[in-house]
Amino acid sequence: MKKLLLLLVAVGAMAVANAQTMRESIAADPDLAAGIYTAYRVTDQVAPAAPRGYKPFYISHYGRHGSRYQTAPEKYSQPLEIFEKACKDGKLTALGLDALRRVRILADDAYLRAGDLSRRGEREQRGIAERMVMCYPQVFDGKGADHITCFASPSVRCVMSMAAFTERVKEFNPKLEFTRNASEHDIDITRPEKNMNVFYKKARVMAREYQQKNTEDRDFVSRLFNDYDYAEKLICSTYNTTSTYAFIGNMHDLAMIVQNFDDLPSLHDLFTESERYQMWQFFNIRRYLTYGPSADFGDIRNKDGQLLLRDIVERADKVISGETPNEAATLRFGHDSAVIPLLAVMQVEGCDGRVAFSEIEKLPEVWCDSRITSMSVNVQFIFYRNRKGDVLVRMMHSEKDVRIPLKSDIYPFYRWEDFRSYCLEQCR
Repeated sequence: MKKLLLLLVAVGAMAVANAQTMRESIAADPDLAAGIYTAYRVTDQVAPAAPRGYKPFYISHYGRHGSRYQTAPEKYSQPLEIFEKACKDGKLTALGLDALRRVRILADDAYLRAGDLSRRGEREQRGIAERMVMCYPQVFDGKGADHITCFASPSVRCVMSMAAFTERVKEFNPKLEFTRNASEHDIDITRPEKNMNVFYKKARVMAREYQQKNTEDRDFVSRLFNDYDYAEKLICSTYNTTSTYAFIGNMHDLAMIVQNFDDLPSLHDLFTESERYQMWQFFNIRRYLTYGPSADFGDIRNKDGQLLLRDIVERADKVISGETPNEAATLRFGHDSAVIPLLAVMQVEGCDGRVAFSEIEKLPEVWCDSRITSMSVNVQFIFYRNRKGDVLVRMMHSEKDVRIPLKSDIYPFYRWEDFRSYCLEQCR
């Protein structure tokens, strides 16, 4: 009865979340305006019992690095420079002076840490690893297979995420053997972006021009500075732009990244509810055009998702066939730029929505970055086998079951032959 109740609660919560628009969700929880900066959230889910006779034997995983600092130092230095100059000139409001105090704290904390994993990010990775081992102890007991192959993007935050994750796994079973890789040699596995140079710059320009044209930022600037004309001139010269849109976008980025840390001051109060949602929209559009399944560039971007999906299938084939019988798990650590196309090419529900740039205002109805790729977002494939050698697979997105357009009478499990065929079909 207790398990049934928990399941009903979880289903009910999911129904509410799906029915809620992003505007409503952000109003209720401002942190969701962070998009890809959203810190990882653990959602309770009742794990379904495997069909009779089946036991887990192999896990294939792709995970984004954990919560981090902004990757560009100027994200901190440019607004700080503006606030400090305006303060010297007596051009800040009371709110602006307090914003200066808080931005200075953020900048001091981030000094020489651009893109680094935060302490929270480390805990996220350790937590995912712990729950994986506890949910599938048979995979990690070393009795059937005792080797784990790991790949990380050469980015330091990805290497540190791999270290945190594997360290926690090894704490459960020190006898497990690990092979860790972090080089350009395996970049197609960790950061498949071969085709991005075809459209990336164009997509960024389209997103930037849309944001510049549609940003309503005068009220925001006027709350922080007592002389709008002065502020506009200072901001435009700092960012080399013709309007203040870049400044409010930068401040939004700082406000959103704060949730990646434990004790940094909030900047939420600098924004109205409308401004916060507007900034999320722009952020969502930019990520969608550059990494997502857009009608304009999605087919090109999905080719990179196919590289990763082929690797997942091929390595699983080797384990199942007995070519690599000692492989318990394959763990990959990379970026949202890989997770987004992987989910899209697999047509995971809620992750493959198509909208053309000419109708981009409709995007929140079909694709929301906060729900698709938070920090530490992960895709897990759990493989089960019975004594006859029949294989099932369960796919999860951030530790929650997902739906793909493949029928299964044993959902959330799929027969491997069907699942494999489906994956290879998506790679054509």
